[in-house]
Amino acid sequence: MAAAMEFSSPIIGQSISSKKTVNRSLCAVPVNRSHQLHKPEINMAPKLTYMKRVIKRKPLKLFVLPPRNFNTNTSPLSPAQTIVLFYSAINEKNLKQLDKMIAEDCFFDDYSFPKPFQGKKEVLHFLKQLTMCMGQNMQFNVEHICEGKENTIGVNWHLDWNKIQVPFTRGCSYYSLSVNGDKLVIEKAQVLIESPIKLGVVALTIFKIASSLFDAFPAATEWFLKSPHILFCLLLKTYKIGIQPIISPFLAWYIKLLNFTACILSFTLKILYQIAKIFHM
Repeated sequence: MAAAMEFSSPIIGQSISSKKTVNRSLCAVPVNRSHQLHKPEINMAPKLTYMKRVIKRKPLKLFVLPPRNFNTNTSPLSPAQTIVLFYSAINEKNLKQLDKMIAEDCFFDDYSFPKPFQGKKEVLHFLKQLTMCMGQNMQFNVEHICEGKENTIGVNWHLDWNKIQVPFTRGCSYYSLSVNGDKLVIEKAQVLIESPIKLGVVALTIFKIASSLFDAFPAATEWFLKSPHILFCLLLKTYKIGIQPIISPFLAWYIKLLNFTACILSFTLKILYQIAKIFHM
């Protein structure tokens, strides 16, 4: 406490002396008393002024992309850093890095495809096609990453083209990682992508109709939910037996009509071109 008093006392004394010097300097200035207005002295309490200081803070980056020359063998990554490195490898089209991050028995289920990709070979083939389709300016932009228990990760992302967000490209992915030596690899992935069709209230109406039918016919609903592929096969056979023989001749006749119309239009355009050429000459 004594040290604190010794430290603060010269500062206080210096501030008081500065005030005295200011008052003396003001009194030393000559004033023209003939033009000075005499106003009654009113003792008013000093007004306290508050100044609001705006502090601009940059948003915190929870996860930072690792550098390109990052060596995963010497520095094991956390689950979140592993997924960030996975998307970074996709953006950079680094197939060698992707090969190191996929488990041999990987199960990659993208709900946009009818069947999931099973095994490292199928998953890498899909990722190779994905990087080729992305072009040069399309990239994944990871928005949020949430770590769960037992090396599970949830990711919210969207696609950017030249740093501009592309509509209808938001998605959520769930990853389950496993330990392979001294690093983590992707063992299971589930990907859900935003639908470009926004049904809105229509979706609620369809949902209500479906739930009412399920409640009205519980036995049939239970059979359908346990084996939906059987119903689809039945509908396909019904189409081939009852609908295809009727529609196929009509479609064939319609295609022939379109071809005949295209031939007539092409012949008419050629005649008009020749006529225009003659008049131009």
